[in-house]
Order: sequence, then structure tokens, then C-alpha cells
Amino acid sequence: MIPKRLFIEGFLSYRQPVEVDLENLSLACISGSNGAGKSSLLDAITWVLFGKARARDDALINSTSERAAVQFIFEFEKETYRVTRVKPRNKTTVLEFWVLDSQSHQWTPLTKASLTATEQTIRSVLRMDYETFVNASFFLQGGADRFAQQNPAERKKILSSILGLEVWEEYRERVADVRKEVEVQEKSLARDLEEIEQELRQEPARKQALEQAQKQLQSLTQQREALEREFHTLERLKTALDEQKRLLDVLRKQDAEIVRRCEELSRKLAELEDRKALLEARLSEADLVDERFAEYQQIRQELERWEKLAAEYLRLEQQRSIPLQQIAAARAGLEQEKISLQQQAQKASKNALRLQELQTQIQEWQKRERDLEEKVQSRSEREAQMNSLKEELAHLNAENGQRLQQMNEIKERMERLSQASGALCPLCGQPLGEEERQNLIASLEQQGKQLGDTYRAVKARLKELQEQIQELQSTLTSLNLLEADWQSLKRQIEVGNAEVHRLQEDLAHWQQEGAVRLEDIERLLEEENYALEARKTLAELDAQILALGYEVQQHEACRKQVQSLAWVENALQEVQTARAQLQPLSQQIEETRQQLEAEQKKRSEHAEELHQAEEKYTADVSALPDLDEVEKNLRRKQLEENQQRDEVARARQWVQVLEQLKIQKQELTARRSILLQRLQRLSVLERACGKDGVPALLIEQALPQIEEHANQLLERLSSGLMSVRFSTQRALKTREEQKETLDIIISDSVGERPYEMFSGGEAFRINFAIRLALSRVLAHRSGARLQTLFIDEGFGSQDTEGRQRLIEAINQIRTEFECILVITHLEDMKDAFPARIEVEKTLNGSQVRVIQ
Repeated sequence: MIPKRLFIEGFLSYRQPVEVDLENLSLACISGSNGAGKSSLLDAITWVLFGKARARDDALINSTSERAAVQFIFEFEKETYRVTRVKPRNKTTVLEFWVLDSQSHQWTPLTKASLTATEQTIRSVLRMDYETFVNASFFLQGGADRFAQQNPAERKKILSSILGLEVWEEYRERVADVRKEVEVQEKSLARDLEEIEQELRQEPARKQALEQAQKQLQSLTQQREALEREFHTLERLKTALDEQKRLLDVLRKQDAEIVRRCEELSRKLAELEDRKALLEARLSEADLVDERFAEYQQIRQELERWEKLAAEYLRLEQQRSIPLQQIAAARAGLEQEKISLQQQAQKASKNALRLQELQTQIQEWQKRERDLEEKVQSRSEREAQMNSLKEELAHLNAENGQRLQQMNEIKERMERLSQASGALCPLCGQPLGEEERQNLIASLEQQGKQLGDTYRAVKARLKELQEQIQELQSTLTSLNLLEADWQSLKRQIEVGNAEVHRLQEDLAHWQQEGAVRLEDIERLLEEENYALEARKTLAELDAQILALGYEVQQHEACRKQVQSLAWVENALQEVQTARAQLQPLSQQIEETRQQLEAEQKKRSEHAEELHQAEEKYTADVSALPDLDEVEKNLRRKQLEENQQRDEVARARQWVQVLEQLKIQKQELTARRSILLQRLQRLSVLERACGKDGVPALLIEQALPQIEEHANQLLERLSSGLMSVRFSTQRALKTREEQKETLDIIISDSVGERPYEMFSGGEAFRINFAIRLALSRVLAHRSGARLQTLFIDEGFGSQDTEGRQRLIEAINQIRTEFECILVITHLEDMKDAFPARIEVEKTLNGSQVRVIQ
């Protein structure tokens, strides 16, 4: 990965947007005071690529910002990529990933649907994760000696972490989980086999129980069959009694039917006799009904005569409504026209008043219009006056500007003369004595005073001119408004004159036509001299109605008499009906009485037969045993037999289960054997994934590569005086055995010594060599090329010679990297690098400047 550009905004100490151009930087230092934000540049790179830095989430956002945003453009494997990560405060992070198309020079998105998926894409492109990237490319503050300063056990742990061997611990744990699951399955199978064995030991007892249950079932079956035979015999006897009871019920129903018919005939006979009495009572009033009916017919004839007269009267009244409607319509038309003309008269009166008012108002408008016209005509004179004042104002402004420039020049010359201490004039370079200098200053002061007085006088005149111009502008503005009023008033006078002419024409038209027509209509209404033909027709109809002689009161009295005798028609009908029904009714009464006597005799004979049948049934029922009790005994015995049959089935099933258990035992034994074999293989695999297994072999394989790379660099840093060796075995003092360890043995001019025996400067060189060796090995193992190196450590602990050798070492490895960035706060180290990135803390946050 080769960095190209870095954009930062609102991230840690970077408040304002900052762009860092890393293009063409092969070796550069990042310099600045402590806390300026140097390490934050490296944090920005790890955060934008992997989402990790010294702080997390909103803690990354500058306290004065609402979001943190970082964009990083880098080159990798001849492709250019761009990564942008934005974290708004209290919101979700947004991540975008792009690649530059070399043909179209357009950015093609590689962003996935989720943040996690996009981060996985970035890791796949770089072929390393955060831990690998930091351990391979970054020498972070306090991190170079993180490996060497630990005890041997911790060194081994850190080396495993750097080499990514923690995955083998994950493998071991996964294998251990599988092994535990298999152990649980094996133990479960063992328990199942033990239970099956216990079941199989019960085989003799289960067979004996089956034989006893079968014998008891045979005995219960014989007892149940005997009870069934007894029950069927009793059931046949009960069927015969049921038939006898059914015949008895038929006799009882027949007796009840005879009783019902007797009661019905008795009730019918009483009803017929009541009807006969009612008919005889009605026939006793027959003479009175005949007399009233004759009177009723006479009054009906009189009512028919009055009905004919009423129909003729109604016809004439209907004809009379037509001329009445015509007269009313004619009057309504005249009334409506009268109202309309009266409204026109009122309008004419209002128009006359309006005409007088408008004529007076027009005279006032014309007078005001003449006054405005005089005022408006003075506007041109005032405009010329204002233009003259503006020209004078511009001229004086220009002159005063020149005076101010002259005054400033005199002031500057005076200051230079006052500060001059040599014998030469600071203005012209000629020899100048003290007295001449003072005279020159006094002369300049006099010139300045004269210019100042004139400047102030002109300034006062300028103020006076501005006030006059403002006053004239105000006056012209007022005149402009008066001109608008004048024009508006002229239009208003024209409209008023047009209105006067219209009102005069309307009044003349009313006097000639409308007023005359109103007088005619009022005379016609007062004399009722309208609709003359309809009035003639109405008089003729009134004469016909008078000749008819129809009286409404007599007609109504006759109608009431007819209504009071209307009952006689129904009474006469009832008398006639009674005369027709009396003879047949008497004959029906006699027939009903004979039927009743016959039914009473038949019931007497049937009652004796019913009594004898009831006595016989009672005697037969008392001799029959209790069938319900016999049936209960039979059901109880059947239940005992079924329960015993279930018991036999269960006993037989318990015996059959044993055969299935024997088969199951064979299957479980075979499965357990397979699980035991698998457990043995898993235990071996678990030990292989443990720290003493494959990880130890990988460390043993990696250490020679680390030693080789470290010694190549350490030789340059120490002028060939130092070398490093890793020891993984240490002899125990108490017994003849070897202990697993990871010691760092350093060889120099004195001999071999442990790492812990070296001073700070020497230790840093050793740390630097080991750390760079680890980076090379890790990059090689991850499949990524180590193109960029970031160093955030170490120069402060070195003496002058050590710093020089460290810089020489960096220059020697420079050809192996496309870009090396070194962070330092030492001023004397800046010039040792061909380029530098200066970081400065300001009130607006950290700022960056690239110097090449």
C-alpha cells in the first residue's frame, strides 16, 4: 500500500478540513510539538481503513464538530483506491470504497450493502486485517519494544499474536467443543446400554407373568358367557312384556279419544243452543226494524236530490275561479310594475342629490388641481440646484483625498526623520545635521498643519453640502408624490364629469316616460278598471249560482239524518239471516244430541276392557326378575375380562420389547465403538492445535527468518558489532530436562548477553531491528507487499551517534519501501530527511504543511 492523499475533518485534534499530499514522498518525517496531532495522522489511516484507532465512536469526533470524516487515497498492486469513512455524532458510521478505472479515469464503487461487508472487502484487497497491518507497517509509540521487553512466556504469546497464531487456539477450542459433544454422546450411549441390559435381565419374570395373565383371562371368559346366556333369556321375556304394555297403551289412548269426543260433542251442543237463543231474540225486534228501514229510504231520496244540487254548485264555483284568477293576475302585474316604477322614482331622487353633490365636489377638485400644477412646475428648478451641489461635492471630495494623502506622506517623513540617528538624511541620503533635521521637521509640521486646517474646513463644507443635498432630495421626493397626486386628481375630475353627464341623461329619461306611467297605473288600481272581460264572466256565473237555490246547511242536516239511520241496513240484514238460519239450526241440535248419547254408551263398554288388561300386565311384571341388575353384572364381568385382556397384551408386549432391545443393543454397541474411535482422534487433534503443537512448530519455523532479517539490519545499526539469536529451550537446574522458553540472546564485542542487560539506546536498535524483521515476516505470511513503513518512536532515547546510525539504517532500508514516514518532535532531526510534514496546533485545530 502506497499512500497518496489524506483528507481529515473533525477527527481528534483536526477541527477544520485538512488535506495532506503524500504523493512522491519516499522518505519524510512528521514533525511538530508534543500534542500537535502527529500520531493522529496515523490514527486517521487505521480508522478509515479498519475502523480502529486510539479512541472509539463519538470520542473520535472533535469537541467542536458534529462529525468526524477521513478520506484516504492509496495505491496498491498498481491500482488506485479511495476510502471514505464518516461518523456523525450519535449516528451510524458511513463507509465508502472506490477504485479508479485506469481507462476512463472514473471512480468505480466497491461499497457493499453493509458496513461490515465493505470492511471485509477492504481487508480482502489489502490481504491483511488491522492487527496484521499495524504489526507489519506501524511502529507505534511504545510498541517497538512491546515484544522484546516482555518475559519469555509473554514474548511467545506476542509472537503468536503477531504471526496470527491465535487462530490455532480457536481451532483447539472448536475441536474441544466437538470432543465434549462426542463425549456427551458416548456417555449417553453408555447409559442407554446399561438400561437395556437391566431390561434384558427381567426376561424370565416377564414370561411367567404372561402365562398367569392368560390363565386368568380364560376363567373370566367362561363366567362372562354364562351371564350372557341368562341375560338373553330374560331379555326375551321383557320383550313380550313390552308388547303387552304397548297394547295397553293403545287401549288407554282409545279411551282418551272417546272421552275427548264426548266432551267435544257436549261443548258443540251448548254452542248450538246459545246460537238458537240469539236468533230468537233478534226475530223479536223484526217489526221495529221494518218501520225504521222505510223511514231511512225516504231520507235517502232527499239526500240524493241535495247531492245533485251540490255537484252543479261545485261546477259553477270551479268555472268562477278562472275569471277570479285572471283578475288577480292582472292586478298583480300592475302592482309589480307600480313597485318597479316606485323604485325607479326613488333612484331618480337619489341621482338628483348625487348630481348636486358631484357638481360641487368637481368644483373643489378643479381648484385643488390648479394649486398642485403650480407646485409641480417648480421641480425642474430644484433638480438643477441639486445637480450643482453634487458636482461641488465630488470636486471637494477629490481635493480632500489628495490632501489626506499629502498629510500621510508628511507624517511618514516626520516619523522617519524623528527615528533617524545617523548623519545622513533618511529621505534623500544627503548629509544632515541635528539642527537641519529639527528645522526640516518643523517645516513639515507647518505644511501638515496648513493642509490639516484646509482638510477640516473642506470636510465641514462637505457635510453642509450633503445636508443640503439630502434636504433637496426630500423636497424632490415630496414633489414627485405631489405630481402623482396631480395626475390622479386630473383623472378623477374626468371620471366625475362623465358621471354628471350620465346622471343628467337618466333624470331626463325618467321625467319623460317613467313618471307618466306611474300615474296611469295608480289610477287603474284605484278605479279597478282592468280585466273587464273576466269581470263580465264572473257576474254571469254569480247570477246562475243564485238561481240554483242550493243551501249548504240543509244539505248537511240531511246527510246527518242518513248517517244516524245507517244502522238499520245491518239490522234488517241480521233479521233476514236469523229467519233463514233458525230451522237448520234446530235440526243440527237434535243430531248432535243423538251423537253424544252414542259416544257415552261406547265409553262405558271400553272402560271395562281397559281395566282387565291393566290387571294382567301388573301381575306379569311382578313375576319378572330384575333385568337391570343382571345386565350390570354382565357389564362388570365384561369390563374385568377386557382389563385382563389388556393385561395379557401388556405382558406380551413386555416380552416382545426384549427382542427389540436385543437388536437395539447391537446397534448402540456399534455406534459407541465408532464414537470411542472418534474421541481418540479428536484428543490427538486437540493437542496438535494447542500451544505445544502446530503453533510451536510455526514459531520454530518463523524464528530463523526473524533472526536473519533482524541481524541484517542490526549489523548496519551497530557497524557489524551486534547480532541477535532466539533460544526456545532452556535447561532446568533441578533436573535434566528442557523448558519451553523464548529468550533473546545478543552478541556484541563483549560476548553473549541477555537482551535485558543492554542500555536504552542499544535496546532501541535491537528493538528496531527485531520489530522490522517481524514486519517483513508478517507481510510475507499475509501475502501482502510491505511497501509503506510508519515509525512513531525512538529517537529521543538515542545519543547523537545512535540517531545518526538509526537514520543511516532507515536510509539503507529505504529502497525496500515505497514510502517511509517517521514521527519526531526533535528539531535537529528535521533536516536529516529529504521531506517533512509539519503539524501545528492552532486555535482552529491542528494544521498540516508538506515541505519537499
